[in-house]
Amino acid sequence: MLASSLRNRPHRHVAASLLVGLEAPLRVQIAGHWVRSPLVWVAPDVEQALESPGPVAVLHLDPDDGAWRGLPVQGPGGALPESRLPGFREALTGLREQPEVEAVRALRERLRAAAPPLDPRVAGACQSLRREDLDSARLASAAGLSESRFRHLFREQVGVSLKRFQLHLKCQRALRLWRDGMSFAELAGAAGFYDQPHLNRTLRAMFDALPSRYARAFPVQVVHLDRL
Repeated sequence: MLASSLRNRPHRHVAASLLVGLEAPLRVQIAGHWVRSPLVWVAPDVEQALESPGPVAVLHLDPDDGAWRGLPVQGPGGALPESRLPGFREALTGLREQPEVEAVRALRERLRAAAPPLDPRVAGACQSLRREDLDSARLASAAGLSESRFRHLFREQVGVSLKRFQLHLKCQRALRLWRDGMSFAELAGAAGFYDQPHLNRTLRAMFDALPSRYARAFPVQVVHLDRL
């Protein structure tokens, strides 16, 4: 996501974040502590808040994505020396141009190549959940494990609970499906939420915003690397 400026309150989403100040350093609150840097990373499911008076790029990486697991960092988050991701900031600065999308993709593939593999039972479950909303009993059965053992293995491998990961995928679905003029009740049903209040609570907790804010409140460009 690219924005001319961005300021949000503490929130906690499941994806890892790479935050880049395109013209000036960012101020990012990570688990209650402030960091000031042009390039900041935040681990999955860690509370964060962002203050950027100027242009900013936000790259979200799913917790099961090798691009996150191959990133050379440890802990909840912090400033990231640009030497660890050479050329990354420059690629994001020019992300509005198609060739620069390829540069970001190339970096992501390098990180994926360096990542330790997920347990194939967990990797298979993540792939299945992206196709359809399955309960833990079916996922555990497919993995040949008890529910409790599967949930433990999932959290151990991915770094977040199965329930949080499932909510994350529903949020992705909602943000992908939302169109101007669509009611939140329709969106909630299409994305797999219980009802509109459940959708609203989840999106505010994870993103400090509803989908309409990103379209109406400030100029934003959303770039889906997997769809270009």
